[in-house]
Amino acid sequence: MQRNVKEALLLDKLFALLETNGEMMETVKHQKLKKKHYSIEELQTQNRNTESLLKTIKKSKAVEAKLEGIFNEMPVLPIKYLKTSERLELNELFEIKSFLFSYLHLQELLKEHKLNSQHPLPDMQKMFSLLDPEGNKLPTFRIYPSYSPVLKKLTQKQFNIATRLKETRQKDLEKAKKELQIPTLKEEFTLSRNRQEQLEAILASQYFIVVSEGLVNYNFRLADSKAAADLKAELLQLSMELTEEENKILSSLTTQIQNAFSNFELAYNSAEEYAWDFCLAKFAFHHKCCLPTITHSFECIYLSEAVNLPLKLFLEALQRQYQPLNIEMRKKDNLITGPNMGGKSTALITIGQMCILASIGIPLPAKNAKLPLFDEVYYNHDSGENSETLSSFAREVVSLSNILQRKGKKLILLDEFAKGTNPEEGEAICVATLKYLINSDNTIISATHFSAPTELSGLAHFTIKGIDELSFKRLEKMQDSSLETRLALLSAAMDYSLLPVSEKTAPPKCAIRIAGILGLPAEILEQLYQEKDAKS
Repeated sequence: MQRNVKEALLLDKLFALLETNGEMMETVKHQKLKKKHYSIEELQTQNRNTESLLKTIKKSKAVEAKLEGIFNEMPVLPIKYLKTSERLELNELFEIKSFLFSYLHLQELLKEHKLNSQHPLPDMQKMFSLLDPEGNKLPTFRIYPSYSPVLKKLTQKQFNIATRLKETRQKDLEKAKKELQIPTLKEEFTLSRNRQEQLEAILASQYFIVVSEGLVNYNFRLADSKAAADLKAELLQLSMELTEEENKILSSLTTQIQNAFSNFELAYNSAEEYAWDFCLAKFAFHHKCCLPTITHSFECIYLSEAVNLPLKLFLEALQRQYQPLNIEMRKKDNLITGPNMGGKSTALITIGQMCILASIGIPLPAKNAKLPLFDEVYYNHDSGENSETLSSFAREVVSLSNILQRKGKKLILLDEFAKGTNPEEGEAICVATLKYLINSDNTIISATHFSAPTELSGLAHFTIKGIDELSFKRLEKMQDSSLETRLALLSAAMDYSLLPVSEKTAPPKCAIRIAGILGLPAEILEQLYQEKDAKS
């Protein structure tokens, strides 16, 4: 999907409404939204999986909360690296165990609610037990002494020597306190230069070494006696032996994990799939979405109570009402006319959103839907390439020419195509383009104010219902109110319903009246009405 079309159809804002919990869900969402082509079989499977989870979380908020908690804790793992690493390190084994801990809880929850058949869920208890030899059932990991008799012996010896070292240093400190007659001494301390007598005594003794000195203070640390130094040397040697033994254990664990890695990788991939299913089910639940019927070839574009979510949320923030869209197009070539501010662009954007969401398996914010599967959706109101060097008309021509050269089943949405040049030539270009597209394999929906396209044969014609006469008269009497009030009332009075009309029905002409409601000076309006009367 082209970036500029994605932005023009508000898909970034729409995708942001797919809420994620934790790094795994966020990573999976990013991967799924990058995929360009889904087959109908893949989409049908995805919709079934989403529907199963949707039904479950509708029944129980507790299940939704538990799944959120599990996926929030699941780490993202570098599977390829783990699969081929010569030796897994502590942090990597920690991440593997952390994943397995969450995975086993996920597996148990899915089994409880009969959702465990959507994706394969191999039993990973044995691998978890390998990383949890003491049966603590915690997501943390360390190299446990129970992994090796040698390690256990070395660990115990290390503990004993460390205890002896602590006792030895305590005896050395007590001896220093007694001989220097300073009972407040510690193993590490700071002494002011003003304490001259104590300072000289400590510096003259062999009990402490100077760590650092400044203009005001000295910093001291208890010196190692021979006994303490010998014990530290033993600990250093022991540390090297421990490291060697721990490396042997890490190598052994790596071998055992990699020998069973095919199941681990399958478990990880399935966890990702369930994370995506859950993300879609939550989106469907919280935004009242449906799972559409997808057809191989064009049968219809049918949407019942479809919602452009970014627009709806924007209007609700302004405390304005949003009107869902009902569409039923039985022909692949369609024309939409209607009044200014009547929602033609919104209709095109909504259709584009729905077709793209359906093609990548995302539930549709609508009551019901039946749509064909398109390889690509094009919308001409975008920033386009070379936006700094081309005019809006030039960008339209270039981008449409580019899309027509590409293969695949395309939905082409033309919003006031060619309006950026002089009206006479613009209308001619629009008509010629529509004639060409009618004879192509593309599905087209064109919104226009031009009259000539309504004379074309082969186009199913729809119009926005608009504002009734009574509402127009009421709005025209409110010139003294603020622009914000007039805009809100204009929006409330507009009926955005898309109605089928017979071919060759002229577009509605109410731009002058709307301009008046929006505050165009009375002198201009009077002149416009005079010219209109003269022509009629």
